[in-house]
Amino acid sequence: MFDWPGGSWEETLRLVVTVLAVYLAVIWVALIFWVYRDIRQRTRDPIMQIVAVVLALAFFLPGYWVYLILRPRQTLTELYERTLEEEAILQDLEDQKACPTCRLRVRDDYLVCPSCLTQLKDPCPGCGRPLDYAWSACPWCAREKPSASVPGLAPPANGDVPAEAPGLVRRQR
Repeated sequence: MFDWPGGSWEETLRLVVTVLAVYLAVIWVALIFWVYRDIRQRTRDPIMQIVAVVLALAFFLPGYWVYLILRPRQTLTELYERTLEEEAILQDLEDQKACPTCRLRVRDDYLVCPSCLTQLKDPCPGCGRPLDYAWSACPWCAREKPSASVPGLAPPANGDVPAEAPGLVRRQR
């Protein structure tokens, strides 16, 4: 008939079992190494790291499946990036100004509140950009900010005492 490749069927069976055992041992060691690397990327807790490796070490594939079910969903890098995104969003919210009257969020370049029409900033007489009240000159066109004066009470040009407004009655003392 035909000869067995290893001489006898017992020798061939022993060779196949040995090759399968070595293959499974390599897969098992690789799985343990992968679980170790993966759990270190997902948590800093040393007890969780040891439990994960022991699960894969002691129970091979069923231990690996249990590890996959119980492992943290996100890596530490993903958690850190998410935290950075949240901080950036919160910083953007804090940087937004609010109208002093209605408390509605307004952009920094608004002259008036679009909701209640409260004047937030004065426009520059040169370029029209909004000027903060604390500024003495426009940072964009370098034009000096006009002095703040009360409307209707402009100082007289010749130094005389201003005339009284019509309809205003002076009280006698």
